[in-house]
Amino acid sequence: MATLVSAVIVASLVVGVFGFVRSLSERPGSEASGAASALQVRTVSDATTPASTAEPPKADAPTFDTAAAADAAMTVLGDYSDAVRPTKDALYTAIQSLRAATTAEAADAAQAQVTQSAEAVKADATAYRAEIAAKASASNTQPVGGDVAAQMAYLHQHVFSYNSAEWGDYNPYGGDCTNFASQGLIARGWHIDKTWYSKGKMWTASKPWIATAPMAAYFDKLGFGYSTEADLDRVRVGDIGLFSWGETQAGMDHTMTVSKVEYVPGGPPKVYFISHNYDGEYRELTNALYVEHQNSTVRIYHLP
Repeated sequence: MATLVSAVIVASLVVGVFGFVRSLSERPGSEASGAASALQVRTVSDATTPASTAEPPKADAPTFDTAAAADAAMTVLGDYSDAVRPTKDALYTAIQSLRAATTAEAADAAQAQVTQSAEAVKADATAYRAEIAAKASASNTQPVGGDVAAQMAYLHQHVFSYNSAEWGDYNPYGGDCTNFASQGLIARGWHIDKTWYSKGKMWTASKPWIATAPMAAYFDKLGFGYSTEADLDRVRVGDIGLFSWGETQAGMDHTMTVSKVEYVPGGPPKVYFISHNYDGEYRELTNALYVEHQNSTVRIYHLP
């Protein structure tokens, strides 16, 4: 009997213990339930956290001086001003893009376009110079091309300080303008011939050397073409301008050498001249034609 009672007591204790343990695992505040709830909260929280508001990294700045590169490209428009207009417009547009570039990527792309456009300008101007040289080849007796830099250096050196000891000064006798332009052509590499010449002393020069209209006739004989004030896109530094002042009504009056050509977006270029008589290095074309004089015209001869 005692044995039976003991067995019953043991069984009751076992059942009680297991029931207690199971009740602990099912309690809402249990550690296991808390861990599961925390995991669920973190998952929901992670899913609803807004994206980061940090700014994206800034693009790299240009790796070269874009303003200096743009300025250098603008000199191409001056040195090769006799290129056809659309090529110059394309280069100018590329230069403006280069000036506006603020990132390395944009600057590199713009510089590549500038380089390509500049080569197109140079190629067109070079082809045009070859074309006018070919057209005049049957009649031209002067060197083709020549040293334009030497021509301009001489003119700038003597525009105010006359080289009268070597070539004379015709200002007291109607003007030294054509004599001065002829000196520049000698510096460029031209040679004296039977029509166009000077022996240096006063009154030893031919008319085409010292007078505007005879110089025009000489250029015509050489087969040179020319532009007028209405079409300036093929003019370049070193060309010769022969002017007829409207108020004189006496034919051709004045000779000047092109000293600078400035590209103007959306309009004709600005052309400047260097000369004697009205001594100056940069006499602007339209001002000379319509302000200093009235209803005037010009032939700007293209020298091959």
